[in-house]
Amino acid sequence: MNVFWDSYGIVRGPSGIFVHAMELKGALSTKGVEASVLGSTNGQGPFNFFHKLGAKSKALSPLFDFCEFSRHISANTSPAIYHGLSNTNLPLWTGSVPLERVRFVLTVHDLIPLMVQPGWVSRASRMQMAALLPRALARADVVVCVSHWTKNTILERYCGIEKKIHVIPNGFPTQAPKALSSEGPERAVIRVATVGRSEKYKRHDLFLQILAAAKGRVFGTLVTSSLLDEAEKQLASQLLTKGWLQIIQGPTRAELENIYRQQDVYLQPSVLEGFCLPAAEAQASGVPVVYTKGSGIDEVVCPHTGTSLDATSDASAWVAAIEMTSQRFSQDSQKLETWVATRPSWNDAAIQLKTLYNSL
Repeated sequence: MNVFWDSYGIVRGPSGIFVHAMELKGALSTKGVEASVLGSTNGQGPFNFFHKLGAKSKALSPLFDFCEFSRHISANTSPAIYHGLSNTNLPLWTGSVPLERVRFVLTVHDLIPLMVQPGWVSRASRMQMAALLPRALARADVVVCVSHWTKNTILERYCGIEKKIHVIPNGFPTQAPKALSSEGPERAVIRVATVGRSEKYKRHDLFLQILAAAKGRVFGTLVTSSLLDEAEKQLASQLLTKGWLQIIQGPTRAELENIYRQQDVYLQPSVLEGFCLPAAEAQASGVPVVYTKGSGIDEVVCPHTGTSLDATSDASAWVAAIEMTSQRFSQDSQKLETWVATRPSWNDAAIQLKTLYNSL
């Protein structure tokens, strides 16, 4: 089986796409399927300069990758699979390659750029998805969705592709022991964290407002690359001075896992999530989740220990939910451990994807 993955979002991390790809690639390898990542020559080969040039473009990256793909399969008459793992990443142009030898697979994580209000994602991201997604859906032989919510939002907007869609949820990581103690604030303080890139819909501003509203009863860890605007930076500076916040940039995988284990509650204030890998990772580390309901994260959070809030809930409501969740979890921790053990793993996701590949 000749399987090739488009490189966009995969050859450099960290990101949700990167974690998805690396976990799935490793699990597939144990099943005898080796996925070759296109555009990942790391300085080797005459086309690497062009890959680097187009690597940041969701339109150009698949075109360069498809040129590399066509060279790989030119001497092999058996069918090959070209799999775009990043929402829209199938090539717009395929040149002279005999398409009867190619099967196109597209993984869609979410349609968030088309769903949130203007200004909550970049204008470029919104325009790219609006232009590229219909073409990618039409080209794909199979569309993989990481949650049922993602599937439903696609079908609400694009008709006639029902038979193409397969739901293969992201996997939950292997359960890790929760930390017994941690450095930092005294144990009477509830420790919370959120992980995510700085986009408006992630609502890091609300996370900071929650810490301010808690007035020292909650200590927050924000794992992100940067803060968006001056108002966020000013509030963060005040919270840092008070000792109610720490900001961590670019942790290693081991460091991130340790951050999860040290928390009492994980927060996901973002208004939309296609699946939400950090919420899955936090729960696998023995941490309950408080989150904004109404998207793919509803399928990820343990119903026995998690707490959902409306998108309109203010910081005070979040503080109350955090305190209630933390208190309740002291008696219900076993329910989370039992529930996580029933969740599909990356191994399960790999088995489903291998079966899908074999069917093409």
